[in-house]
Amino acid sequence: MKNTAKTYCYEKAAPPDSALYYSLRKLNVQQREAVVAIHAFYREIEDIVFECQDHELALIKFNWWRSEVAKLTLDKPDHPVMVLLQNNLENLLPVQQRLLTIIDGFEQSFVFESFATFEDVVVHWMRTAGERELLINELLQNNEIVTAEIIYQLMLVIEIVHYLQHLRRYVRRGLIYFPVDELQQWGVTQTMLQEFVTTESIKKLLQHQAEKVARAYAVSKTLNGKQRAALSHLMIRSEIARTTLHEIQRSDFRVLENLIVLTPLRYWWIAQKREHF
Repeated sequence: MKNTAKTYCYEKAAPPDSALYYSLRKLNVQQREAVVAIHAFYREIEDIVFECQDHELALIKFNWWRSEVAKLTLDKPDHPVMVLLQNNLENLLPVQQRLLTIIDGFEQSFVFESFATFEDVVVHWMRTAGERELLINELLQNNEIVTAEIIYQLMLVIEIVHYLQHLRRYVRRGLIYFPVDELQQWGVTQTMLQEFVTTESIKKLLQHQAEKVARAYAVSKTLNGKQRAALSHLMIRSEIARTTLHEIQRSDFRVLENLIVLTPLRYWWIAQKREHF
């Protein structure tokens, strides 16, 4: 069952051609499997938002996952993601709380269809991707070395770029994570985004997001050697995100027309360069 669960989670979150796969290089086997299981869980919950437009069906699925999370300490879970988590983590009570917060965060974003300000978007990401990264940081026992603020800043680098990279998919589903005040500032509407053409006003909005990435990544310049070593997994993913953003900028931000991805060789090269954090 464990091998089946491992295969499922790797296929879900870390196939050999993915950025996550190449960020795991410096982790031991147990750490790698736990990190992949956490990311697979995250993908499962996010998929509910993408696949369910019916609120009642989505609520049923969110609650089913809550019952699976409860089984981490009460019983044997059924889903392979939870099986792999249970097999590779020891202190499961804190894990349960973070997983439940992730579910709550996605459920809330399902109900509220827009964000007034960027601060509201950040709160959403803190409750979803931020919880994922804090959980991984705890798993790797880096709590005393790295603060939550550092984790959140690097998480923002990854999440903003991920959103820009997959903007076409998010817009198709009606998931607009650009805050209302910024859409108004640049004169962009949801209807304009749904035409899937990168106009000058949309380009300015996307460039504004790229500037946020640069500000968030600046935290990496403040890290000492011990912190950089502890954060190798997250730093590799952040660097892959920044390199992806450079390609997006080179394309003149044509993310509504095209999916821009790096090759596995470039993932490998970035991870190789970052081996000596």
